[in-house]
Amino acid sequence: MKIVKDDKIINKINTLSEINELNFSLSDMFLSLINNNEIVSPKEIEILSKKFSQNVKDVYYDKILEYWDIDPEVEDNEYILQTHVYPNINELDIDEYLNNSYYKSIHINNIKLGQYELINDKYFPYEIFASDDIKVRDDYTEQTSLGFFKKEISFIALNYQGVTWMSVNPNEIKTMEKAINSAKGNVVVFGLGLGYYPYMISLKKEVTKISIIEKDKNIIKIFKEYILPQFEYKDKITIIETDALEYIKHPLKYDFAYVDLWHNAEDGLNLYAKFKNIEKDNPNCQFAYWLEDSFCALLRRAFISLLSEQLEGYKDNNYQKAETTFDTIINRLYIKTKNLQITSEEEIDRLLTDKSLLELYL
Repeated sequence: MKIVKDDKIINKINTLSEINELNFSLSDMFLSLINNNEIVSPKEIEILSKKFSQNVKDVYYDKILEYWDIDPEVEDNEYILQTHVYPNINELDIDEYLNNSYYKSIHINNIKLGQYELINDKYFPYEIFASDDIKVRDDYTEQTSLGFFKKEISFIALNYQGVTWMSVNPNEIKTMEKAINSAKGNVVVFGLGLGYYPYMISLKKEVTKISIIEKDKNIIKIFKEYILPQFEYKDKITIIETDALEYIKHPLKYDFAYVDLWHNAEDGLNLYAKFKNIEKDNPNCQFAYWLEDSFCALLRRAFISLLSEQLEGYKDNNYQKAETTFDTIINRLYIKTKNLQITSEEEIDRLLTDKSLLELYL
């Protein structure tokens, strides 16, 4: 990549680098909240709320700042907290989730099957969790939505070797909402999970048939024995036991395809890329992907990192090895952009759009 050493371009890349650092820092801070359920007790929140006549969110927010050891009155801190933290931590309406059709219809007892365990997991009162996919503002700062409930809420989960493998939690419900609304006709679903997506679209009159592509015999067995019998429209469901990557070697004769074969953006990016590459071969099929916004945000982070490194003069030898998945993404983008020339700020903004980032990576 060749970057014209213009002051405006240099300032633009340096600003983007600062934004990248902010996005990384906020992600780490939010992850620390999600991984710590003992920031404050429900009783303490209620006591403090009454004592200081504050709403629950404000009391909880103050305790989070204590946990992070951040002074909100420092000018830089105040801007970041008021723009990127406070608006994105919210009490959620528990009834919205309790009234979800899957929650109301699908029930299980805790069942152990070899190394798998189907359980009723839970969020405790005031336990923080990611409540939606990442959103990116016009200035490229990321917005991560976090939520909590005042009351305990349970949800179905599947553990494998003692670790949560999949679950139907509020985040899953929110991040699948758009793809559920879009589904129609003859639908293919890549990845069975615990059947939340197939169940929700099976309720739609616009959806006539659902084929689920899943290669894991154990997941299929658990679904067929304990979950599928509770579907109102189980006659719409067909399970095809095969590998998704083998299945897509042939044309897809469907109206709509939903792909959910990953746990997060980093472990799913290459799979996502493979499916994006077959879209052109299946023009009559509309595709939707779980966590698509997160894939684009991840690519944007990597491309901004690459711009900063190229401005610093990194060469081929800096991109020969990768210690992390993120390094691998940067290395691939470096190879794809070796003949690219950056001549303006506008060119950088164009390259940072979702469409351009995907074209580069694919």
